[in-house]
Amino acid sequence: MRLVGGRRMPPDQIIKDLGGRLKMRKNRVQRAIRDLVAAGELAYTFEHGRTFLETSFDRPVRIGKRIVLTPPGKEFQPRPKDTVICIAPGVSFGGGRHPSTRLALRGVEFALTHWEKPLAGPGSRMLDIGTGSGVLAIAALKLGIESGLGIDLDPCALAEAKANLRLNGLEGRIFISDAPIESIRGSFALIAANLRLPTLLCLAPAIAGWASRGAAVVISGIRLEEAQTLLSVYKNQSFVETWRDDEDDWMGLALRKEG
Repeated sequence: MRLVGGRRMPPDQIIKDLGGRLKMRKNRVQRAIRDLVAAGELAYTFEHGRTFLETSFDRPVRIGKRIVLTPPGKEFQPRPKDTVICIAPGVSFGGGRHPSTRLALRGVEFALTHWEKPLAGPGSRMLDIGTGSGVLAIAALKLGIESGLGIDLDPCALAEAKANLRLNGLEGRIFISDAPIESIRGSFALIAANLRLPTLLCLAPAIAGWASRGAAVVISGIRLEEAQTLLSVYKNQSFVETWRDDEDDWMGLALRKEG
């Protein structure tokens, strides 16, 4: 059994869908769910008084072709080109459970493995706006970016991001800060922003100023129906779309700075 697109679903909906599509009896579906929960493949979560089933992140989970997220202490045998990122359970955003995080990670992976001109290497820098757990900055450095800056206003996120840097051996290469946007200086080969549409629209001129020519901007946190609005604004800032993906009504984009 696999949740479509990795998204969470109410157990009764899963039973109904599988019973209809696969002609499985209710008790067989219920038994399969129990077995997958016991094996750590699925997990129950609760939100707003409702129960959901979703992919369990208490084990290593493959997010992209190369990126794998794993909690501390879990054994995993990586493939030759895998990028394994250790993220401790916490309350800050960016643990991998939300589709926008997974889309952003896939966008970072695309930018650093399939870009027209290589972005990584000596002197390359990345900016992670609203860093949360720090997972996007960590992914970028593990895929070849030399140094990074992650900014966030949440003290809890700052603490958890720094802890995750230590787990991945990246202290000293990523600076985590609550500095205001206005204080950021310099240019970046890669900028990541997993934020909602109003904030992304407001940030467009600033992001254009930080992005060096040919740089990648990875955007997530937007709904499918919001993509055209965002693209029209960023097109006016000399960005072109190079990649997109969607999951569970959320969309991720990778844009290239042309001007």
